[in-house]
Amino acid sequence: MGAAIVTDEALDSAALMPCVNYRCASDFIATTVSTNSFELIGIRPENILGKRTLWKERLRSEDRDRLMSRLNRLEWTEMGAVAHKIANDRGFHIPVAHGFRKVRLGQEVAIQGCIVPLTGDFGAATLNDSVIPQFIHKIGNHFQLINLLIGSLKRTGTNIDEIETLQLTVDRAVEFTRAFSHYSQPPVFTPAVDLGAILQTVIASIASSCDEKKVVFRENAVQCLNGAVMTGDACLLEIAFVALFQNALDATTSGDQILVSGKKAKKHIKDRSMARIAIVDNGCGMDKDTLAKAADPFVTSKRDRDGLGLSTASRIVEIHGGQLKISSASGKGTKVEMMLPVTFAGESPDV
Repeated sequence: MGAAIVTDEALDSAALMPCVNYRCASDFIATTVSTNSFELIGIRPENILGKRTLWKERLRSEDRDRLMSRLNRLEWTEMGAVAHKIANDRGFHIPVAHGFRKVRLGQEVAIQGCIVPLTGDFGAATLNDSVIPQFIHKIGNHFQLINLLIGSLKRTGTNIDEIETLQLTVDRAVEFTRAFSHYSQPPVFTPAVDLGAILQTVIASIASSCDEKKVVFRENAVQCLNGAVMTGDACLLEIAFVALFQNALDATTSGDQILVSGKKAKKHIKDRSMARIAIVDNGCGMDKDTLAKAADPFVTSKRDRDGLGLSTASRIVEIHGGQLKISSASGKGTKVEMMLPVTFAGESPDV
């Protein structure tokens, strides 16, 4: 049977349903797939047809093993099902529920199944098309250096400096991948997140780092925002605050200062009360050209940074319904202002 996007009316009609329907031959090569595969799981039909992508290239080894084990135990009269992740065309693993059964097509045995995304909110869905290639390029640079170092070690024997460089490169590759995961991750909203409590946790950590660097640190944000709650993802909000504080710390030297303030803003967005948080440093600052691109992914003036701090913070603030503004001048420091929708103590949650 030749590969086709649809081969019968049943599968064609199934394209209107919230699941991807497919058929595979006994050798697991896909022969049919419904036209909604890209819409639902981010994989174009032509990237599935005539290939074993559902069974090999698109699955992590542990998921593939579980899937194949279930298939091997599948009886003719039953429908098998496995929950796993499948890599879409951008390389992001999407959680899915995968149901399948064996069918006879004349003298041939085939597998017919359906794949249902467990969430309709894919982290990569809203990313600019240029971001993914940049990520691939940068992570490729890390692993290219790793390969060169390993090759050198094989030729020359053990060298402590090269081993330490190799370890540092691996650590940076892992850190960069984790940072990009944060940048692309969709939020998990909960009914009430205590903004003051999140800030308190982050500020305790950054204050210690400022002491080590002999940078003066002052704040009144925790006290002013005590009792301010919002709908949001506490983990992502903490990541955003850490990134902004780390940027300020990187820009300062011994004797400089970082000031953090928080208050109820006079400005409202969509009739919601807003919390204003400002992080101000008197460090090296940025010129106009650097400032214009400061919140773009992978833009950085520091050799040991990957340029995802400000862009991640900006993205997280925006998906929480807030706004982030950066002002800076070379040699004079930087000011970052965040506006986040909150409910203050005594207010109705609907304010």
